Amino acid sequence: MGLVHEQQATRPYDFQRPHQLSRAQLDAVTGTQATFWRGVANFLSAYLRTPMQLQQLVVHQIPYEEMLQSIRMPAVISVFKTSPLPATALLECSPAIAIAMIDRALGGQGIGATAARRLSEIEQTIMKRIFERILGLYGDVWNAMMAVEPKLIAMEHNPAFTQIAGEGDLVLVSRQQITIDSNRGQLMLAWPYSNVAPLAEAAVRAQLVRDGSLANVVVKRDQMKKHVESVAIHGSVLLGKTELSLGEFDQLKVGDAIVLKNRYDQPLTMRLSNRDKFLVLPGRSRGRLAVRVISRKGED
Repeated sequence: MGLVHEQQATRPYDFQRPHQLSRAQLDAVTGTQATFWRGVANFLSAYLRTPMQLQQLVVHQIPYEEMLQSIRMPAVISVFKTSPLPATALLECSPAIAIAMIDRALGGQGIGATAARRLSEIEQTIMKRIFERILGLYGDVWNAMMAVEPKLIAMEHNPAFTQIAGEGDLVLVSRQQITIDSNRGQLMLAWPYSNVAPLAEAAVRAQLVRDGSLANVVVKRDQMKKHVESVAIHGSVLLGKTELSLGEFDQLKVGDAIVLKNRYDQPLTMRLSNRDKFLVLPGRSRGRLAVRVISRKGED
């Protein structure tokens, strides 16, 4: 039994699809999934009483329709929901591997199907139990980062019936090559963005905590807040406004009184960096002219 990692090729960023995971999020999910797949390998080896191997093939983001096209029919698919996350995800197994698992679970030699076929009702029941145990491991791994409760809600043989995402949406796909006895196939996990994004954020936070980087992030944020709070801004109070014609302005002389439009008992407008921000009342404080803020501009 073992788990082998291969170098993943880089994938260009698609600016037309902003709803995708960042490099840091993808790496965090990949690391978490590696722990999950190791647990799956250990469980299947013990449950089926035979050595087995899982080899990571790829973890990447692809359009949903491309993922559907990669699944051959008839397939063995479990659709599951992870409360409280939105949407559903799927776990798919190659038919030959599924039949080999069933044969081993029933005490056989793990002989897979010579040709792909749909599972019988009894075989689906056995695979459902195996999938439920795998989803239990899935929940155990992610519960260390955020509270989730995966639950199998359907078994399908046609990927078109799963509908975990919309056309053109990206899904995160994690593929593993699985070898049981002489049978080789694939296990695949696929999540829509709305389902995996909260998991990815939780995985990144957990990684920062393990690396000791989270404290540095908090310190830098506090330092930035102090710098922003210490930045000087220009404040002024507008006493009032009026309109004068060019002729009236030309006739002004020392001692003339200009009548403003606002009343003396009305609040004044305080401006910060040339923007009207507060309503204030004029007065004095400790021998100096002062204003008292009564509300924000535009608020009652």
